[in-house]
Amino acid sequence: MVYHPDLGYVENGIDFTDTGLYKTAIRDFGQATILPSFSYQSKIFSDLEDEKLWTRSWIAIGTTHQIPNIGDLLPFTVGRHGLHVQRQEDGSLIGRFNKAQHGGCRAIPAQCQTGKKTKCSFTSCGYSRDRQTIRVEEIGENTPTMHQYLGLIPERLLPVKVETLGPYIFVNLDPDSKSLNEEFSSIPESIDFNSITNLDLQTDQWFECASNWKLIGRAFYDSDNNKQNLEVKELSQDTTHFHATDVLISEADNNDNLLKADIYWLFPNLLIVDTLTHIFSVILQPTSMQESLLRACVFNKNDTDQGNDSIPKEILNFIELIQSRTKSFQDITGKINSPSSSELNNKTMPLENNIAGYVFQKYVAKTVTTMHEYYWNAPLFTNNPVA
Repeated sequence: MVYHPDLGYVENGIDFTDTGLYKTAIRDFGQATILPSFSYQSKIFSDLEDEKLWTRSWIAIGTTHQIPNIGDLLPFTVGRHGLHVQRQEDGSLIGRFNKAQHGGCRAIPAQCQTGKKTKCSFTSCGYSRDRQTIRVEEIGENTPTMHQYLGLIPERLLPVKVETLGPYIFVNLDPDSKSLNEEFSSIPESIDFNSITNLDLQTDQWFECASNWKLIGRAFYDSDNNKQNLEVKELSQDTTHFHATDVLISEADNNDNLLKADIYWLFPNLLIVDTLTHIFSVILQPTSMQESLLRACVFNKNDTDQGNDSIPKEILNFIELIQSRTKSFQDITGKINSPSSSELNNKTMPLENNIAGYVFQKYVAKTVTTMHEYYWNAPLFTNNPVA
């Protein structure tokens, strides 16, 4: 949380915490519209997401496979907060806010206040693009690069809660949050996270996506061939995750068979695709209101395919399909007028016909309108007491 909530999240006289703005988005499936257009376009709304969603949720940031050795460091910007997780000498993980939340700047530069993550030599400050995992064996321990995150005395940095679910590393910036297991206690037992831990990480790569981050997860399920099954099976699921079986992700594999997968979406930003031969996961990270990063990892379930460090063609094709679907939906939201227009009454908003998108937008609407028992009266990384 960077902005004090007393200042509000108001644009053109509209308070984005007003539950009435989202009433049509939480109607029964089939009658519900998509979220209001400002949800995908407004800088003020992204500030609200930072305070209500990114700061108070369990956020996936990577996997344990990516930092296997003592001292390895995984940077990640959560909302407006630059932080990292590092492997310790006893093999455990520790999370901290980065030493420099504004990079090397005394104050936040104007070009960094637009909501778009900038490209800067100080990576993974609260306003710049992240860099890849830092391996100690490649750059050493006491280097200027490491000092950007750790400073000279890492023990003085403020801690961040870190927990794992199988190989997946999650952080939570709210020190009083419930545990990760409590948060996802209702996830189906059909997925065995411990077994994923034992798989080989075939490769990890990043992909750009020209859309708001909230539009990406729904695209994993956005196939006409899947709609009937999803409509019947998934309406009773809670609002912490979404799961669907036998989702069509490719027209045909090398054997001319349709390729299907079980897809798990752990809200807000982790998607796991379980195919016959691979576990493919994507961590979503917004880089602006209309741009996002897909941080993909591929785990190999096939022992005979060891040594192959490329992404299988069918998964690459699926990623391209996701990028295309989300870009198309972003264009639709872009055609809707600004929040000050008459369209805000939602009478002309498109219906949400994707059941995964519908469950997720209910989660978003609930999250951004929740009134909490406590707020922080200053940015979390300043360690001020609860207001």
